[in-house]
Amino acid sequence: MKLLGKTAWFALSLIFTAGLIPLYAQTGAGTASAGTSSVDEIQFPQWSKDLRRGEIIAFGTLPFSWLVSTIAIDISRTIAHNGDQRYLPWPLKPAGAPAMSNDEFIMSIGVAVGISALAAIVDHIIIKYKRKKAAELKLANSPQEPIIIRRPIESSEYTANSGNTE
Repeated sequence: MKLLGKTAWFALSLIFTAGLIPLYAQTGAGTASAGTSSVDEIQFPQWSKDLRRGEIIAFGTLPFSWLVSTIAIDISRTIAHNGDQRYLPWPLKPAGAPAMSNDEFIMSIGVAVGISALAAIVDHIIIKYKRKKAAELKLANSPQEPIIIRRPIESSEYTANSGNTE
């Protein structure tokens, strides 16, 4: 019976991982077949790209900010309990240590969400500043069109210039 279970797990894991192999073999260039458009070719407005970037940064930093906020709350609990060894932060916490209260847990999640949102906002400000500077640099380095002032030739200038043959 154990052999059948191990064989079934091996077969399932082989099937699931074999389905992922073509994903690693594809590259960004030339993957779209003729007649279809790639997602990269679709032009999205800049605000939606910025929103997507902010979302990725906020959700990407959430686990790290939650870890930091949990450790900070554990440190504050240790200080509040006069250095009691049971309330040490996570890596030093002994077995059987008292768990966080619901209020402390909700506060750790709230602080983590706030830190993640702040990271996304700061990134957005930095990117907007870099785009502005790049546009200013591009405008400063672009060749200027010559200014042409059109006016009719006066007859005296025309006769004076036509008489000079060098």
